[in-house]
Amino acid sequence: MARIGEGDPRWIVNDRKDGQNVNAWHWEERDLSNDCHEELKRRLNELKLGGTDDEFNLRVTEVSEIGGDVTVAQRKGRMMCYFELKLTLKWSGKMDVSGKLTVPEVDHDNFRDEYDVVIASTENNEASQKAEAIVRSKGRVVVREVITKYFEELFEAYQIGKNLKNGSSLPPPPPKTTQTEKGAAKSSGGSLSGSGAATNFSWKMRWRIPCEELFTVLMNEQRASAYTRSPAKIDPRSGGLFEFLGGAITGYFVEVVPNKTIKMQWRLSSWPSGIHSSVVMTLEKEEQGVTILDFAQVGIPEGELQNVKEGWRANFFDAIKVVFGYTVEYL
Repeated sequence: MARIGEGDPRWIVNDRKDGQNVNAWHWEERDLSNDCHEELKRRLNELKLGGTDDEFNLRVTEVSEIGGDVTVAQRKGRMMCYFELKLTLKWSGKMDVSGKLTVPEVDHDNFRDEYDVVIASTENNEASQKAEAIVRSKGRVVVREVITKYFEELFEAYQIGKNLKNGSSLPPPPPKTTQTEKGAAKSSGGSLSGSGAATNFSWKMRWRIPCEELFTVLMNEQRASAYTRSPAKIDPRSGGLFEFLGGAITGYFVEVVPNKTIKMQWRLSSWPSGIHSSVVMTLEKEEQGVTILDFAQVGIPEGELQNVKEGWRANFFDAIKVVFGYTVEYL
């Protein structure tokens, strides 16, 4: 989140000189996606899948795909974690048997349950069929156990579901935080250093809701007030004004095409007078009930890039996901 002294205090976190988040009232979050991906890869790689009596010596040979967001956050002192992951593992063993194990979706609601794990073998001979049956009966059990154990440890480390004491912030990040931040900066299409070298950024997101629903969430005063947790003012037409977070964000709409395009001139109240950035959001139907949101912002003043990016995620996109239960994937 915002470092002490950076950005407008109403935009993300109202920090004090001693670093405390007063009464733990504001939204504060940390993106753990890269750290979690790396740790799960480490735990799953070379994992034995067939038990002690496995004649094939079946094991995971590669975590070929792992994607999705993992975020811990606190709001009004209560710790939360929300995540949604997809994994694909390659497995192999003696007698040239091999195949894939896929977890289509595991999230913060179902990671303790018997969520779907799909098993497939590369060949269709007798040995491969027998190996596939072993992975199906035993392998997916041990994979679920590894994933469950990891997130149980994460929940314990971050006190998920518990209330922090007044003035507390998020617990210290994992040891690999520095590497995570480097990876996040690389993947997000711009530097997160706040050095002022970059003045624009863009995101592509896949929302599993219709275009009409996403447009309404972004442009409806009541919905916006709910996920920003403060009164929002929105005049949803070209030339109409908007205001979020008690005036911390203001501006006007340049163009509004219902369910398709939102263009605006956008500023933080802490910026010099007359300085605006340009924000463009384009909504496109990918398939039934799925929307691709292209987001771009240009003209951000020097030193404000990190503050702006983290504010959009914490107070808008990730907050929408938490409050309304929608599924979003950053592409």
